[in-house]
Amino acid sequence: TRQTTVGLDQDTEIQGALFSMNAQTGQVLAVEGGFSFEKSEFNRALQAQRQMGSSFKPVIYSAALERGYTPATIIVDAPIVYNDEETGKWKPSNFEEKFYGDTTFRQALVHSRNIPTIKIVQDVTIPYIIDFAKRLGMPTELPKDLSISLGSGTISLAELTKTYAIFPRFGRKIDPIYYSKVIDRDGKTLEENVPKPM
Repeated sequence: TRQTTVGLDQDTEIQGALFSMNAQTGQVLAVEGGFSFEKSEFNRALQAQRQMGSSFKPVIYSAALERGYTPATIIVDAPIVYNDEETGKWKPSNFEEKFYGDTTFRQALVHSRNIPTIKIVQDVTIPYIIDFAKRLGMPTELPKDLSISLGSGTISLAELTKTYAIFPRFGRKIDPIYYSKVIDRDGKTLEENVPKPM
């Protein structure tokens, strides 16, 4: 078999992160903290606090389901304007810069619509969303204003992945398992992490 070596013509300025976890067992499959450990020891998967953006929307919509919304609930996707004493008027829009009128809860989530999400947060209330996120185990301090609707809060990729693992686990929390076992030079097990069954 022929082996091909692949490389970059120039060093990249871009950094990224990856955190992969088996949601059923909690076992961490891969962690990538950046392009080069030699150039930067900062682990972007574990240490970086980044804005969640639309990845926070499933948390908002889950809180709304708990408050009585259903996938068929209608939310009006129409322009809204908020007066802010500090910044003036705020006119949020959807990513596509279009408005879709009557939209089901399900479609608003599937298409990540901003306006319906803001209206849901207003109805469910910001304190309820913040409390719900804490109950899911999110350790971050969330903004106490409508910017929470658009994911202005920050969190590490590892913590966000841990939160997302709750969904396929039907609401059961799980902590990541970073290693299976520690053995000494004689093969004696010093410590072992056994995955907990669902």
